[in-house]
Amino acid sequence: MRHHKVRPDHALASVVPRSSRRDRNHVLCGIHAIQEALRVGTRRIESIWLAEGREGKRLRQVKALAAARGTPIEIVADPRLIEVAGTTVHQGIVAFMASPPLLTFDELTARLTLQSPIPHIVVLDGVKDPRNLGAIIRSAAAFGIGGVIVPARRAVGITATVTKAAAGGLEHVGVAEVTNLSQSLERLKRLGFWIVGADEQAEISCRSFAFPTPLVFVLGDEGSGISPLVKHHCDALVSIPVCGPLRSLNVAVAAAVLFYEVMGRELRQRIASAIPIPETSSL
Repeated sequence: MRHHKVRPDHALASVVPRSSRRDRNHVLCGIHAIQEALRVGTRRIESIWLAEGREGKRLRQVKALAAARGTPIEIVADPRLIEVAGTTVHQGIVAFMASPPLLTFDELTARLTLQSPIPHIVVLDGVKDPRNLGAIIRSAAAFGIGGVIVPARRAVGITATVTKAAAGGLEHVGVAEVTNLSQSLERLKRLGFWIVGADEQAEISCRSFAFPTPLVFVLGDEGSGISPLVKHHCDALVSIPVCGPLRSLNVAVAAAVLFYEVMGRELRQRIASAIPIPETSSL
């Protein structure tokens, strides 16, 4: 199969709408992610490009949502989508939209502490792979986690790849960027949060640990895990028990396992107590 050569970013100026030329973060590709962005409507979508000859039920649904929102649609040749998406895996659709807003620590915590019960938070200590970050945000949205906190340095930002991997999760989960994770963890403690880190060497299993609430999950980078300094600020460290020959999990997989472990318990308790389960609200 012949692959179209992707031009460098500066060459995109001739094909990307003018208000979207500042960076690649304005480009969102993938049917599910664009459909969710249209459905929720928290970020303005300037325009949508569809590849010539692409049809299907889901694309028709996206076109209907776009028409209802008044979002213009243009039919373009597939090579033009590859140019702006930076990948051949664009599912025949690209949207140009406002970048997801990064919140401050105060903005995120003020939003979450007004809710009852207070949603849990994820703190990521140096996750550098954009697909991992996007997958974590997607899992956070699926399990009702309220926010994600990332460091401003030595970590991936909210790129187009993150947005695509999040598959609509950024429409529901606030992301805050901070300059000092240690100070942020101490501030979260003062707000009543319990800090629990994931560490494959920890003696306490997540299966037996009684997770307190509200909770902050701390996960480290893909190679070395949580840094010693950040680990020092955790109230507890837990491991995920495995039975196969590989002893460690990808950070995005580990996050999903922990979210399921904790939120699954809470869900079962709500069902047992006949407590209404709140709907996930959009940001």
